[in-house]
Amino acid sequence: MDFKRLRYFQTVVEERAISSAARRVPLAQPALSRQLQLLEEEVGTALLTRSRHGIRPTAAGEAFYRDTRRLLGEFEQAKRNARRIADGQLGQLRLGVTVMHLWVPQITGLLNRFRERYPEVTLKVESLLSGPQVEAIRREQLDAGMLFFPPEDDDSLCRHCLYEDHLVLVTSAASRLARRPPQRLAELNGEDFIWFDRSATPVYHDKLIHAFQRAGFTPHVVQEGTDNATMLCLVAAGMGCTILPAMTMAGAPEGVVSHRLEDLDLALPLMLVWRRDSGLPAVRRLIEIAEAEALASDNARA
Repeated sequence: MDFKRLRYFQTVVEERAISSAARRVPLAQPALSRQLQLLEEEVGTALLTRSRHGIRPTAAGEAFYRDTRRLLGEFEQAKRNARRIADGQLGQLRLGVTVMHLWVPQITGLLNRFRERYPEVTLKVESLLSGPQVEAIRREQLDAGMLFFPPEDDDSLCRHCLYEDHLVLVTSAASRLARRPPQRLAELNGEDFIWFDRSATPVYHDKLIHAFQRAGFTPHVVQEGTDNATMLCLVAAGMGCTILPAMTMAGAPEGVVSHRLEDLDLALPLMLVWRRDSGLPAVRRLIEIAEAEALASDNARA
């Protein structure tokens, strides 16, 4: 059905006259009359009655007027919604975040500013390790992610550094290691160590293992955790020590402490990652805010 004809019909009913409706549209009177005739033929019944007192809707016309008025309102709203989605101001953004980084100031600040600027974009945040995030982004199950070490040889992914973290030794506060903290990784040889399975996030796992090997440290793994939160709980229970990003300590349970080691110098750039071919405008808006904050931070340091 031609939406223009519906608007012409609405105007004629409201004006009660072809002449004034034609001026309001605007359209020549004969052309307007022809459009009304075609509309009645399409609907299959008379919608208007004409007399020397003007034009009045029939009973069918009254019902048609109410229904089409609602329809036109919904159509206009649909157009506005489409434009706002295209501008990144409406819709849903599916976002991955590495486990235990949701309360990191750089992350919470970015999400808060996005929410303030685009309040009608729903943020659907899922906590995932870096490896599963990469796969979810590739499969279009996530629109973007915040993770460590995205694959460097994958040209289908774009990245922007949000901040750089560092690694720390994490021990129980009641442990011997807490009372006499080691200075270097090699001093941990033979200590009960809590680790994670390589399949969970292979790139991150391999980079850590290479850092350990360079420092002469071979982990004596006695327990495995599926994520940082689980590993922290195992440390708190006195089952061993582990190596984690420093920012995870913000959510650590009581009885857990961290220590810097001299040769534990692997940098951990937390990246905002998205597909190069992403057509979702909300992703572009999130990237713009992240880039603006990075520029402001650089200018402040300068």
